[in-house]
Amino acid sequence: MASLQFSYENYMNLVYHLDRVNEPVPQDISKRIVSNAIAPVITVMSTSELDQHVQDSYNIDSLYLLMRYFGGCISDRDQANEYVKKANVENTAQEGVNDQIIEEQRNSNTLELPKSERYSRSRSNSLFQRDSTQSHYIRFTKPIEDLINSRDSHDMLFDYHSLEVYLEKCLSLIDKNTNDETDHKALKMSLFHRFFSSAISSTTYLSPYESFNHPLISLVALDISKGQNYEDARDLLIKFKNQNNAVEEFPPFMSTNDILLVFLLCYDGDSEEQKEICQDVVKKLKKQLFAESLMLPLWNKSHSEDVQVELHQPAMSSLDEMLYFFERPSVHELPLNLINTIYDLMEKLVVDLMIPFMQRKISFWEETILQPRKSLFHGNKLFRKFMNRSSSQTANQYNNIVKDSRGNEYFTSSSPEFLLRKLADWSMMISDFKTAYSTYETLISDLEAHPKYLASCLEWCAISILMGAQNIVTAKMIKNDVNPLIERSLDTYEQCSILAQNSLENDELLSEPVRSYETRCMLLTSELFLSLNDTWTSTPYALSNLETILAECKLGICSQIMIWERLSDCYNMRTDPRIRHRVETVTKIENNEGGQQLQTDDIVSKGLARKRKAAFFRLLAAKKWAEQKQWRQVSWCLRDVEYIYDDLSFSKRPELIYQKLKDELNEERQGNKKQ
Repeated sequence: MASLQFSYENYMNLVYHLDRVNEPVPQDISKRIVSNAIAPVITVMSTSELDQHVQDSYNIDSLYLLMRYFGGCISDRDQANEYVKKANVENTAQEGVNDQIIEEQRNSNTLELPKSERYSRSRSNSLFQRDSTQSHYIRFTKPIEDLINSRDSHDMLFDYHSLEVYLEKCLSLIDKNTNDETDHKALKMSLFHRFFSSAISSTTYLSPYESFNHPLISLVALDISKGQNYEDARDLLIKFKNQNNAVEEFPPFMSTNDILLVFLLCYDGDSEEQKEICQDVVKKLKKQLFAESLMLPLWNKSHSEDVQVELHQPAMSSLDEMLYFFERPSVHELPLNLINTIYDLMEKLVVDLMIPFMQRKISFWEETILQPRKSLFHGNKLFRKFMNRSSSQTANQYNNIVKDSRGNEYFTSSSPEFLLRKLADWSMMISDFKTAYSTYETLISDLEAHPKYLASCLEWCAISILMGAQNIVTAKMIKNDVNPLIERSLDTYEQCSILAQNSLENDELLSEPVRSYETRCMLLTSELFLSLNDTWTSTPYALSNLETILAECKLGICSQIMIWERLSDCYNMRTDPRIRHRVETVTKIENNEGGQQLQTDDIVSKGLARKRKAAFFRLLAAKKWAEQKQWRQVSWCLRDVEYIYDDLSFSKRPELIYQKLKDELNEERQGNKKQ
C-alpha cells in the first residue's frame, strides 16, 4: 500500500505516528502553526433533539463535539487517513481490497458539489505545499451564547498552570510510547511546536482587542429526521439576529452582522422523502430569509456495514479541552464514508461560503473605511490646520467607545477602529499578508491613546511582515522595521501591565493576562525569525526574545526547559553564509583528484564555537529534566551532545555535569530493570 504524505496533523501528533519520525520537517513549520492558530472560528449550535440523536447513534455527546474532530487543516483529511494508517500498520493480506474500498468511499460523493470545486485541487498536504492559501484551516468552538457566558474580563490568553499540566501529560505519553533508542529529533521538535501552538492560541476567550477568536461562521443545525422544518429554522435565525439585545452581557465589540449564519440540515440518507424536505427547506431559506444552507446525510443504514475509523483529537484545541480529554480518554468511531462526506461538506462550506463572505466584507471595509483614510486629505498636514482633525478625531473616538458592566472601555463593533482591525485580521486569515500589513500600519496612528489596542496591533503588524507581507525579509528590514515594531509592542504591553497592577484593586494578578500576551508576542516572533532563510541575521533576534521570556515571564519549569532547548536549537541553526561557502569550497578542493591537503580543522570554519554553545544549552536542559525526573528527555539530550563531549577528556571527570548526568541515567535504568 502506498504510504501517505506526511501532513501537518501527523507532525503535530507525531507521538501517535511514530512510523513517521524520520520524515523531514520544513523550516517554515511555524508559519503553518500560526495559520492554524488564527484560522476562522466556526461556532456549532444544534437543537437538543439533534444532540440526543447524535449521542444515540455515535456515542458522542453533541454535534459540536462531533464536528470539532474535523477542525484543523481540512484539505489533509487526516481523520479519513486514520484507516489507511491502521491498515499499513497491520499489514493486512487484503491490501488491494482496502485500497479499492478507500478509493470508492472517497469518490462516493453524497453532496451536490459544483464540478469546479469537486476535488478541483490535489490533496497536497499542508506541511510542505508552497502556497499556504491552498491549505484550509478552520477551528470549531462552542455556541456563541456559551462563549459569552464563559467570558471573563481578566481571562489570560493562556493559563500558565494549565500549560504546565498539559506539557506533563504530553511528556508522560512520550515516555510511555517510546524508548531511549527512538529516533527523537523530529519528535522533540513536534513536542516543542505543540507547546508553541498551545502558548499562542489555546483559549476560546473573546478578546476585545483583536478578532482572531471571534466567530466568523455560526453553523446552526436541525434534525430533519425528527420533524424539524423551515419554521424551526426561521425561529433560530430570528433568535440569532437578536442576540445583541437578548443575551445578557453580549460584548459590545461583537456583531451578528459580521457572522455568517449557515444552516446545517441533517437527515437520513436512506430516506428520499427527507432529502426532498431538505431541498425544499434550502430553497425557502434562500428565497425568503436570504440564508445559506448545507445538507448532511448524517445517518445511513450502510454506515453499520462500513469501515469504522477511530477518531483522534484535533491538533489545535483549547488547553481546557485538551486536558479534559487527557483525563477522560474516550474512543469514538465514525464510518469512513461519513467522515469523507463531512470533509466534502467542510470544503463546500469553506470554498463556496466562508471565503467569498470574507472577501465581500474585506472589499466593503477597504472601500468604505481604509481607502478614505489613505486619501490625499486624510491626515495631510497642510489641511490639518484648517480642519482641526485631531479634536474631531478624538471626539469621534469617544463616541465609538462604550463601557461594559465591569467598567471596561471598548471600541464598539461598528467603530472604524475595530472594523479596520477586523479587516487586517481577516486578511491574515486568508493569507493576504500585504493587505494585513498596510491596514495594521494605517491603524497604529489611530490607537496611540489606547495602549491595549495599540500593543496587539503593533505585534501583528510585525508578524504580517514575517509571515509574507514582503517576499524577502532583509537584515535592514528586520533592523529598521520589524524589530522596532516588536520592541514598541513589548513596551506597550509592559505599560498596560503596570496600569493593571496599579489599578484600584492593586492586585498583581490583574497584570497576568497582559503578561500572557507579552509572552505570546515574544514566542511568535522568535519562531517566525527562525523560519526565515537567513538564519545568520535573524537568529540573534530570536535568541534575545527567548532569553527575555526566561528572565521575565512566569512560565512553569517544563515550559522553561522547552525554551532552554529552543535556545540550543537556535545556535545549531545559526550558520554564517560566508563560513558555509568557505567549508564548501575547501571540501570541493579536497575532493578533486590529487587535491591539495588543506587545514580544515579551523574552529571557525567548522562552527565549533556555535556547536559548543548549542551543546551547553542542551546540557543545561538535560540537568533540569533530571531534576524533574524526566529520564527519557535526559537520555535524548545527552545523545544530542555526546558528539561534542565524548571527544573531550576533561568532560569525563566525575564531578562535571555531563558525567554526573550519565551516571544518574545509568542508575535509573538499572533501577527500572530490577523492577
